[in-house]
Amino acid sequence: MKKQADLTVILTVWKRNHLREQIEVLLAQTVLPKHIWVIQCMQHVSITDVLKEFPDIKYFRSDEDLKYFSRFSIGIHVRTEFTWILDDDIIPSFNWIEKCIHTSREYNSIVSSNGRIIPKNDFYPERLKGPNYINQFFIGDSKSGDSVNLCEVDTVIDFPCSSYFFRTEWIRHFWEIWPVTFETAEDIHFAASCKIKGGISCIVPQQTSRNDTGNLRPSYSLDEHASWKRDGFSEIRSNVIRHFIEHQGWKPLLW
Repeated sequence: MKKQADLTVILTVWKRNHLREQIEVLLAQTVLPKHIWVIQCMQHVSITDVLKEFPDIKYFRSDEDLKYFSRFSIGIHVRTEFTWILDDDIIPSFNWIEKCIHTSREYNSIVSSNGRIIPKNDFYPERLKGPNYINQFFIGDSKSGDSVNLCEVDTVIDFPCSSYFFRTEWIRHFWEIWPVTFETAEDIHFAASCKIKGGISCIVPQQTSRNDTGNLRPSYSLDEHASWKRDGFSEIRSNVIRHFIEHQGWKPLLW
């Protein structure tokens, strides 16, 4: 029988339909999660058949669009040692939970499959600036839609993207600083508030192949539902970064 981690996984459903694939990967992990929770807002896709197939999964539904922050709201009610919140476009390799537990304990950090380092004095770190920019500041991201997330060595980052594995007790830091906006930037908010209030860093662990990657399906994030394609995305996130640096005392790694 496989070991079970003291872990609650929080999945979300919006307009993508990858829930079954995500659950199947979670249940095939080398270390299994204790609980899987699913949050769905506004029922843009039907997941009735999936939920019937996996009756032990806890289902939370809202008729309102609670956006990205709802996951961190419901996370307050988690009672396991660890919480893992992942976007609806993330499909990890089968040993990812085991890797995240080891990495989080070793570095006392939030763990993600990919993330960003903010260049000095740059409030728009996700706007590409030159051919080598991605290699320097986009850590762990796949280099093409048909590749996987890769990272040469364990790397400390300023904020994670798409996948957040952490000690559940750290979620209190998320709400110690009220969000500037609920439209986007929950990833920046989580990293900055944990660093300011708890001295907790973020890390992307080494990923060298399909056998130990945090995301096997980067192409899923390139569809029409991708938040980074929306008008005003960069501006809103820039305002959040500026607020944390200028008004909350956050100091990114290179600043």
